[in-house]
Amino acid sequence: MELSAEYVGPGGEPQRLRASCEPAGDADRLRGLSSGVAHMKELVAEFFGALARRDAQGGAAEAAATADDALDDPGPAAC
Repeated sequence: MELSAEYVGPGGEPQRLRASCEPAGDADRLRGLSSGVAHMKELVAEFFGALARRDAQGGAAEAAATADDALDDPGPAAC
């Protein structure tokens, strides 16, 4: 199971976020989903935090590049 989100910025280029919800070890699926939701929340906060910081400094194009770097973080192997 996986959670995904997509943001389309002013330039029209989509940015995707993904978080795995596979339970680790013998954990049940609900715990895996809960962990995936928590990871997605962190990814979204990091993504939009980078955009907001750069936008406040007047560099919207640089903000998208920084936010794109946040998307490259694979996070934990299993939630």
